[in-house]
Amino acid sequence: MSFLPGGREKLSGVSENDAWQNAAPTPVAPPMLYTGIVLYSAGDPEASAMLVADGLIAWTGREDTARMLHGDVQQVDATGCLITPGFVDAAATADGTGPAPQQEAEAAARGIVLRLPGPTGEREGVRVIAPVSESADYLDLLAAGTPLAFGSAGAPEAADPWDWVRAAARSSPAAQRISDRAAFLAATRGGQRVAGHRHPGTLQTGLPATFVVWEPWDLTVQSHAERVDSWSTDPRSRTPLLPDLDQGTPRALRTVVAGRLLHDDLGQDGA
Repeated sequence: MSFLPGGREKLSGVSENDAWQNAAPTPVAPPMLYTGIVLYSAGDPEASAMLVADGLIAWTGREDTARMLHGDVQQVDATGCLITPGFVDAAATADGTGPAPQQEAEAAARGIVLRLPGPTGEREGVRVIAPVSESADYLDLLAAGTPLAFGSAGAPEAADPWDWVRAAARSSPAAQRISDRAAFLAATRGGQRVAGHRHPGTLQTGLPATFVVWEPWDLTVQSHAERVDSWSTDPRSRTPLLPDLDQGTPRALRTVVAGRLLHDDLGQDGA
């Protein structure tokens, strides 16, 4: 569960803080073909390869087809890794001031691709919640059609975005728990909505290449209902898989924003 795939390539020369601050934008990486992956995609759930080019997700599909169509592109062996949209900290500070620049590299290493100043509450038509430190009627809010977004509220104990998902799906009162997928969407797509960005919540061709590569992990689809522990993991169900959070927190191996590298442990040795 903790082994690192790849090992043939390691991107370097990227200043993570500059990438976040856009003061000195890092170059868009050359085209890369990720192979052996599990793609978080409702549109192409059987995809095992993803081509990134010109800052966009240029192609997704089966690995054997990818090697035929894009065999001349630099390949990234990410066997067993899950690739998902990145987390958005929609309440990165408790008082609404800007987040500290020195914390951006740490956030990228946790799979966070965007940090927005707080506070929690209603913003841009979205209910922003800090699940680790606040309680909320998640299920009632979703039933009423209220879009949700999650964040840390600047609390060090809430720095791990997977803890936001756990808090809403596993730790909240049973009657108000939501599915892992609904919580994940709030922690990713919901924050993009607060930022004014339209995002489908899954990865697909034509989108900016903003994503996170997670270490190999047991994957599952869990519902909020106590009587239903899991849904079908058959790709034909078109329900994207997520890490089994009962086993801990997966590690972000690579964090990419619009084709630019913010964090990279893919290909390094060690835990």
